[in-house]
This record gives sequence, structure tokens and C-alpha cells, in this order.
Amino acid sequence: MRHPYEKFIRLELITLVLVVIIGLISIFQGILIIMLFSLYLLAISIFCEAIIAMNTHNTAEGAKQFVKATMLMLVTTILLFQL
Repeated sequence: MRHPYEKFIRLELITLVLVVIIGLISIFQGILIIMLFSLYLLAISIFCEAIIAMNTHNTAEGAKQFVKATMLMLVTTILLFQL
């Protein structure tokens, strides 16, 4: 039997792997847009973690993760428009 939140867990792990790969590529290539894209992927991963925490009766931790992800998305969007 599968875990009820397996999709979110897989999405979280996939985005974390992509963040590492894309982040390393962007650091070596020096492309700022790709760095910002990796920050968006990191925020998506944190959102998935927040959804899992909120649905597993860990509401306080989920709320903190949700605020972290929202702030990261906001800062990344501001940086994107400053280019």
C-alpha cells in the first residue's frame, strides 16, 4: 500500500535533486536566471514539505515551512524583476 502523500514526497525529492544539479550548473556558468530558477525549485520543494507537514498533524511546522517558501518566492520574484 502506498503512502497517501507519496506524490508530494517524490516531488520534493525530485525538486531537491534538480536544485542541486541546476544550482551547480548555474554557479559554474555564471548565469543568474538559472540561479533564480533553482531558487523557485527550492521554494516548490519547501511548499511540498509544508503540505506534508500540515496533513500529518504537524501544523506548526507546516505553517513555518509555508511562510519560508512564500518569502523565498517573494524575494526571488523581486530579484527577477530587478534584472
